[in-house]
Amino acid sequence: MSVNSISSTNNYSITQSTQNKLSEETKRKLQALGIDPSTVTSESQAQALIASAQQRIQETQNESSSKGTCTSSESELISRAKDLASKLNISTSSNDSLENLIDKLTSKLNILQIDNNNTSNKDELNQYKNELSSIQNEYSSISENQNTLLNAMNMTANINKMMLGIK
Repeated sequence: MSVNSISSTNNYSITQSTQNKLSEETKRKLQALGIDPSTVTSESQAQALIASAQQRIQETQNESSSKGTCTSSESELISRAKDLASKLNISTSSNDSLENLIDKLTSKLNILQIDNNNTSNKDELNQYKNELSSIQNEYSSISENQNTLLNAMNMTANINKMMLGIK
């Protein structure tokens, strides 16, 4: 029983002395990046981790900006889709998802295109198709940005697990 107690005390003192080797600024940077400073054994290892994490963050931001930023949120797109649906006399509910609305709009526009051969309606039909296409493109952009963010979060979690020795 006394051996376990001594071992526990020794582990604490090793951890404490490791943390003392890191500067306060380095500790703050590690914590800001989601890395536990007690898992780092030296200042050089801490600096390498910080540089690696910052590089990954920069790469993620570059990927997001190269794909273009989305100006409309998903709720705004739902509102636009519902407005288009009301113009086409499509019934919607308050809990319709954007994907569901896009499917309804696509089906209705395909039916209208087959049924109408009148030239005056073709211009209006093309406007509706263009609006639907715009909604679909913006929704695709939002989905890609969300996936990029989730991938970055997953990568950060994996780095933290690796640093903590968790599988």
